[in-house]
Amino acid sequence: MTDVDEMVGPAPPAVTVVLPAGEGGSDRLAAFANEQDLAVVEGMASVPSDHFALAVADGRVALFPPADRPDLGHLPLVIDFADRAYARPIARKDALARATGWKGGYRPPVIDLTAGLGRDAWALAAGGCEVTAVERHPVVRCLLADALARAADDPALAEVAGRLALVGGDVLSGEPPALPVSAETVWYLDPMFPERRKSALVKKPMRIFHRLVGDDADAGALFDWARRQPGARWVVKRPPGAPTIDDSDPSIEYRSGRLRFDVYLPRSA
Repeated sequence: MTDVDEMVGPAPPAVTVVLPAGEGGSDRLAAFANEQDLAVVEGMASVPSDHFALAVADGRVALFPPADRPDLGHLPLVIDFADRAYARPIARKDALARATGWKGGYRPPVIDLTAGLGRDAWALAAGGCEVTAVERHPVVRCLLADALARAADDPALAEVAGRLALVGGDVLSGEPPALPVSAETVWYLDPMFPERRKSALVKKPMRIFHRLVGDDADAGALFDWARRQPGARWVVKRPPGAPTIDDSDPSIEYRSGRLRFDVYLPRSA
């Protein structure tokens, strides 16, 4: 059995919550800080230089990089489903739609086990899928919850937001979250892998995210767990030249630019 410390790796980066008096959204952040037992300060100047800062900026929960990491920039990471990064709809011919099994007007229920910044989950929901997005990192989950709440209050986004359910927790833990599993479920994984050496090619918000959550060292175990659940297909998003997530061959493979989707169908009885 793998030792927990070996599986988790180095201690995660520290996060301090900034709660200035009278700032909108402070109640939500205060509750989060209490739940996660995080340090709370009243101003950014009080945040230790090696800590991330979680604060409300322009009415949105934002994650600021540590002051001693100039390579990560000074702009915060914010998830906003109104942003143009989330705006492009996917069509049936797109690789993501084909990989997840869109056919005619049919849109399968999807469980995204690695929600991250929510881009694929939102795209699938915008295309008509009922999506359950699972996120185990509490800070990322906080950012997603804030973004989803704002989207639900936006008449232009509320319909899509209604098809996206956010679930916290780790399915590999002793207390996995309850998930709406059926024989039609499409399991979706987009594991976080080590950054490319040419880090200048990676946009700074993604580098902030990568620094916060690290690599998904247990991606293989996550996939193995998912394969033991009922479902119609299992989809793993990978870079085009990367090896498969385990030693089994995908049933189908779809490629799109710098992405590859490995599709696994149910094993024969």
